[in-house]
Amino acid sequence: MKATSNDLDTIAENPGPTDREIPFNYTSAGDMQALSLVFDEENVRLLEELRDRRVTGRSARLLMRIIGELLIHRRNPYLYQELIDSHARRVRLFEHALKDLDIIESTSNGESRVLAIVSNLRKYFFGFREEIEQAPDFRRKVKKELGAIVGVDNVLFDPFSLVSHATDATDWRLFLPVAVVTPDNEEQVAPLVAAIAALGLKIIPRGAGTGLTGGAVPLQRDCVIINTEKLNHIRGITYREFVDDNGISAEAPVIEVEAGVVTEKAMTFAGEQGLVFATDPTSEWSCTIGGNIAENAGGKKAVRWGTCIDNLVEWKIAMPSGESWSVRRTDHRLRKIMHEDTVTYEIVDSQGDIRNRIELLGTDIRKKGLWKDITNKALGGVPGLQKEGTDGVITSAHFILYPKYEVTKTLCLEFFGPDMDEASRVIVELSKIFPLPANDHEALLALEHFDDEYIRAIDYKVKAARPQMPKAVLLIDIAGHSSDEAQAGVDRVAELLERHPNTLMFVARDSAEAKRFWADRKKLSAIARRTNAFKLNEDIVIPLEALAEFARFIDELNIDEERHSQRLFIERVEQLLGEPQAKDDTEQFAAKVPAAMDLCRSTREALGGADEKSLRSFCLIQEFRHEFNELFHGYPDTVSRIDAAFQYVRDRRIVIATHMHAGDGNVHVNIPVLSNDQPMLQRADHVVDRVMEKVISLGGVVSGEHGIGVTKLKFMEPERIEELTRYRNSVDPQGIMNPGKLQDYNALRYIFTPSFNLLELEAHILKRAQLEELSKKIDYCIRCGKCKTDCCVYYPARGMFYHPRNKNLAIGSLIEAMLYDAQRERKTDFELLRWLEEVADHCTICHKCLKPCPVDIDTGEVSVLERSILQGWGYKHSSPITQMTLRYLDNRSPFYNKVFRNAVVRIGGAAQRMGNRLSAPLQDPEHPSSIYPLRMMRSSVPPVPADTLRDVLPACEADQVLVFEPEQETDHTVFYFPGCGSERLNSTISMAAIHLLLETGVRVILPPPFLCCGFPSHVNAQNDLNARLVLRNTMMFSQIREMFSYLEFDACVISCGTCLEGLESMETNKLFGGRIMDVMSYAIEQGLRLEGDESCLYHAPCHDSLGGNALGELQAMGGFDTVTPVEHCCSEAGTMALSRPDITDSMLHRKREAISDCLEHAGSRKVILTNCPSCVQGLGRSRDLGIEPMHMTVAIAEKISGSNWKERFLAQAARATAVSF
Repeated sequence: MKATSNDLDTIAENPGPTDREIPFNYTSAGDMQALSLVFDEENVRLLEELRDRRVTGRSARLLMRIIGELLIHRRNPYLYQELIDSHARRVRLFEHALKDLDIIESTSNGESRVLAIVSNLRKYFFGFREEIEQAPDFRRKVKKELGAIVGVDNVLFDPFSLVSHATDATDWRLFLPVAVVTPDNEEQVAPLVAAIAALGLKIIPRGAGTGLTGGAVPLQRDCVIINTEKLNHIRGITYREFVDDNGISAEAPVIEVEAGVVTEKAMTFAGEQGLVFATDPTSEWSCTIGGNIAENAGGKKAVRWGTCIDNLVEWKIAMPSGESWSVRRTDHRLRKIMHEDTVTYEIVDSQGDIRNRIELLGTDIRKKGLWKDITNKALGGVPGLQKEGTDGVITSAHFILYPKYEVTKTLCLEFFGPDMDEASRVIVELSKIFPLPANDHEALLALEHFDDEYIRAIDYKVKAARPQMPKAVLLIDIAGHSSDEAQAGVDRVAELLERHPNTLMFVARDSAEAKRFWADRKKLSAIARRTNAFKLNEDIVIPLEALAEFARFIDELNIDEERHSQRLFIERVEQLLGEPQAKDDTEQFAAKVPAAMDLCRSTREALGGADEKSLRSFCLIQEFRHEFNELFHGYPDTVSRIDAAFQYVRDRRIVIATHMHAGDGNVHVNIPVLSNDQPMLQRADHVVDRVMEKVISLGGVVSGEHGIGVTKLKFMEPERIEELTRYRNSVDPQGIMNPGKLQDYNALRYIFTPSFNLLELEAHILKRAQLEELSKKIDYCIRCGKCKTDCCVYYPARGMFYHPRNKNLAIGSLIEAMLYDAQRERKTDFELLRWLEEVADHCTICHKCLKPCPVDIDTGEVSVLERSILQGWGYKHSSPITQMTLRYLDNRSPFYNKVFRNAVVRIGGAAQRMGNRLSAPLQDPEHPSSIYPLRMMRSSVPPVPADTLRDVLPACEADQVLVFEPEQETDHTVFYFPGCGSERLNSTISMAAIHLLLETGVRVILPPPFLCCGFPSHVNAQNDLNARLVLRNTMMFSQIREMFSYLEFDACVISCGTCLEGLESMETNKLFGGRIMDVMSYAIEQGLRLEGDESCLYHAPCHDSLGGNALGELQAMGGFDTVTPVEHCCSEAGTMALSRPDITDSMLHRKREAISDCLEHAGSRKVILTNCPSCVQGLGRSRDLGIEPMHMTVAIAEKISGSNWKERFLAQAARATAVSF
């Protein structure tokens, strides 16, 4: 479709009717689009005629409400599930709707169009009611048939699973899947495909859901998602014989991976062997191998080694027939495919017979002059590759690996000047000085660009000492097998830049700085923050020689859009001037209007001829606003309305931002859009049309790596789609694979994205339900999946898919459901909040997701808010033992603490260990029991020491502190807060900490007994308890500091990461030395150094008091030769092991696997160090593996004073003095 500038002006100035009559429509879909989801074109036309004429009167509102209810129950899995579960809801929805249709019919006066619409809608409702009533039987049948293959636990119908699989990174959606199936192994997939087809259902393969064109979005009903994330095993590296360009046979490494392996994991595994896994899409942290093959993914290394197709050796695919085929490339030449190459594939069936042999030219794979091109979808009939899941389910693959270059130099080029011309020339010249095929010396590994719109969006820190913003930034990796080779590559670039005075080069001094350079590239998705995380994200490919022209075209588009935005503001001002004002000011105001209108007219004319600099600097608009404010001085309401109009228009300005894999000519065009603004969506869509038209005119293609999916189908050459359709018909005659995808040109008319365009009533409902803050916290989620890499509750092997992206999708859906429920059901108890508990409970509050999140969502903070909301409305369940534990941590009575510790912690712990042994025959290793006591017995808790810290110290009252003096004179003093875990439970930790500090020559001030930092009550949403603890501690610490005002404190030291967070929230650092730090870290700062060469393991806590730098600290301190980190959460997660043992059991299963994999590096004692008391207990649940969990302070105490260090500590403790405050 061709869109001209005039078209765009028409869209903005005459957007058509934007009032929505269909209620409960919290999506981007306008009324006509929503109606088309229910009616055929003829009925939509009839309804539009009636609506325009308002023949139906009051009936129209009834009709729209019925349609609104129908649509929200169709798209919202929580409401859909509530209909299935609740007879009362079914009665209310269906009977009321049918009665309303009777009313409409009875008042229609025989109007044939009304009768036709009512008849069709009645049939639709009868069908929907039948579907809901039959859903339990249908689901039982599906679970029985598919569960016989994959296990019933792997066939999912719950709302969380459905909503998290309804969309991908685009947030476009149309239908919910009917089920999600998660096979455990590759052999299950082919029979699973056959079974789904036998049920008359359709199939959509899906990996991580990071697609950017809607490739995994269900476009039809009755689709089952096959999620391959459990197929995540890396099977190893083998060596195979290949023949290179010179006809010489050579061995090369090949990695075998399953389809669900996260790309980054494959890269890391290869890297540990000194090899390169070359397919590295930007979403490597989340995307999976199967998706990479189905999309033919690229990445920054594609400039050197090509895209997925260049590196694939072999793969397996489950075909629609229920067979499993292998596809093998027979002539890999250990390099990137060139245009003049011939590439041969063999297709082998499950019996080992060759079904077909396919030869492709390099120019069949990519158009000549382009280094990425995925528009030839058929690829001569090669299965799976580049097909976007439309012909089968990829299950595993073999990739060629390349030797890793020993030395890599990272460069950052900043381009200054008025435009992109110089930058474009530099990119073209760089590609020429590092030609392909590359030699085996210095090589260009990556060439990545982002423009000034991104520079502003990510708050890029300019490296050049120049007072202006760069026009673009280019990141380059140059590698060699030696420092001289890599430097030779850098010198080539430096020599090239001598001819380009506006380009400045910066070379990373070390790997840490190189990582910081590349970190900016990973932040680019933050561009969508301005529009609440929605954007049109298109990737295109153009010849390198056309980069300058395309960059100028984008600049001109942005200038046009800037001009248009400023004009719209002036027009909006003119509209506001024509609106009625307050009565007493009418005459005076009216006298000013002509002058204001003249000001608008002159500004609009000036904007028509303004250059880029004037538009970018807002000088004309600023001058206009200044003069307008002077003219209407004394009319604050008018001025404020104009200010609001300016912000409204600016928020809807179209901005085109570009970044690219510059060496391939693969440009990513991003347009952030407000999804609840139809005119903005339409305008952005037409801008994309103009971009694609320009790309094609330059000899480019409409996709290089994102795929075609739904969003780009209209730009594809029809003959390409026809060729793909012929291939699909040959392998999938029933059309069960990804129906509608790469076929249905109308799909783009129907897809929508959630969008809360809230009215005053709805905003009030959110406030009443305490959901407003929750909604705002997740609004910016861009569904990139960066959060899942280190998420403790993302563990596919045990069916845990609760990483923040999925949880945010679920929260959005729940908020929509509760808005509907409050309005239509007229309920104010928000009973649907009970679904939120499962989302809230699946979080250890570790905050690991915050660091990689490009839009800074802290899901730990979000989860605490969720729990607080649930607690406030009475939907938060807490086990009796959790409540008892929280009361224990709050209680400071020595008697109560002694009784509780002996009766519950020690005797109860012994009973739990006995229960663990006795219940072992009843426990299924893979499937935890649903009975809470049995869950609590699945792993044995370790015993705690006989004494608490206070049992071995001099008496200390509630209003006293203990002062420990080292043997020598000292100027160093710390305030040591032991916390509950180190003081009351694993008390040897606090003893060792005090001993360590005294041995380091530091005075220690110990607070009164049994203080809690408040973190456990905070994360359990016990807000009153937490507030009381925080207030008590704050007052007490202030009084202690005042008592010791004559001392200079170095720090407040801790031996627990959650205490660090709790004390930071109280700003304890301001009282004691300005910082809170780990005991070990402080001791090292004071000069602690150890002798020895012991090997051990190390577990990093979720709440890490060493800030992720434990290995560096241990290296600085000495005493340990080899320290091997063991990944994943220990599974204790504070009180989580008590309240949700079903969740922590899965986490423990993963931790035990990780420990087992590392045992060979554990040394003779099998010690696993950590710096968290709770982790000592969590790791202690795996003592049967032969490990000895030990807190670092205890290990250091042993190193300093030997195995009898406690005796020395007791002598030191005896000298402590109590001081009242």
